[in-house]
Amino acid sequence: MKTIAEYDQEIQQDPKNAELYRLRGIEYANKRDYDRAIMDYDQAIKLNPNCAKTYNSRGVAYRQKRDFDRAINDFDHAIRLDPNFARPYINRGIAFELKDDPGRAVADYDKAIQIDPNDADAYHNRAGVCVGSGIAYLYGLNDIDKGNAFLDRAITDYNKAIEINPNDAMVYMERGMVYHTKNDFDKAINDFDKAIRLDPNYAHAYSQRGKSYQSKNDFDRAIADYNQAIQLDPNLIPAYNSRALMYFDDIHDYAKAIADWEVVLKLDPNDSTASFNIERAKKRLIT
Repeated sequence: MKTIAEYDQEIQQDPKNAELYRLRGIEYANKRDYDRAIMDYDQAIKLNPNCAKTYNSRGVAYRQKRDFDRAINDFDHAIRLDPNFARPYINRGIAFELKDDPGRAVADYDKAIQIDPNDADAYHNRAGVCVGSGIAYLYGLNDIDKGNAFLDRAITDYNKAIEINPNDAMVYMERGMVYHTKNDFDKAINDFDKAIRLDPNYAHAYSQRGKSYQSKNDFDRAIADYNQAIQLDPNLIPAYNSRALMYFDDIHDYAKAIADWEVVLKLDPNDSTASFNIERAKKRLIT
């Protein structure tokens, strides 16, 4: 891709070229300047109102601004212009997820897969919806069978996404979390290993692998992973919380647990759970 400055020069020379505005809009969006991106997409649409790609790109920008209704309207328009364009279905599915409408999200991912069976993102995103449903059934509705069925469907989709794109660290990470939820800690650790090999700076993967080691009572490895996660991301609250719980529940080092929860409170002064846990740990120190 060219730089914004290069697109500026080209647009100056050819101000009625809609594609140049669309491409410059993408560059603004990559820099998270979504307002400027939308201005360019608006101009591109004014010059060429029949480009599905531009509506799709503007929809993504609106979605990033959390203007979901406008985003969905643009994805609708892109689909009307090109019903065989899979990407607007995926992007509209994400918007429906963010609007807490998982049924319509899955329908869009299904359609994207029907159009392009080799789009890893569609499988990845559909897996995420299945995970959400599985967690809801397991812990909210206490329906273990339905919960596990959704988690199994998620794993199937993650498998397909990995088959198509074996170099996406996030997919291994998310599949590992599902295996952890299903208490298959060895498979979870194997996936976290793969995520870390692909992205050695993936702090969340170290934190999650630490949880799996903790569940296997391998506390030394768990501590090493939590430490590495925190070194990579000193603001990673889940790593502090997980390490604190391990110090409290498993190792009974209440002073270290308190120290971790105090960091959590510094990072999030409104975390009432951390405050409660500090008081619990202090009582254990006294007794």
